[in-house]
Amino acid sequence: MTATIYARVTDELKEATDRYAEDHGMSLASAVSDLLTRGLEAAGGEQSIRTLESRAQELQSELDRVREAAGSVDSRLKQVLGTCQCGQELSGRDLLLVGRCPKCSRGVGGLLAGSTESEGSLNRSELAPFMAGIGVALALIVLAYATSKE
Repeated sequence: MTATIYARVTDELKEATDRYAEDHGMSLASAVSDLLTRGLEAAGGEQSIRTLESRAQELQSELDRVREAAGSVDSRLKQVLGTCQCGQELSGRDLLLVGRCPKCSRGVGGLLAGSTESEGSLNRSELAPFMAGIGVALALIVLAYATSKE
């Protein structure tokens, strides 16, 4: 069974409804029914939409913090901290991530461990601030991740 709704609307709304009906190949009654159904669904979902929008903003803020921390890690990893036996400069990336010289492929772990067998050099006065910066940035990333899981 169907019911009838009588309503007075503005000329602009009537014209827009007529256009909608025409564009979608519907009768005016079907178009009005479709538009009312969609409008009621949207109105009923307003709280859900607000909740999703709020969550999206929170996630964007977390993502911005993670990007900032990742950028900090990336710039720290480019910092030159030593020299390989072959004379190639070694960056934080070479020492911490790759573990070898980009030029001669020698292992550089001995430099970090303070091994005297290695003939390269490591600027120890730069190492502590470097490691602290990496640690802080990674802590921020972990914190953002943990917060997103709550």
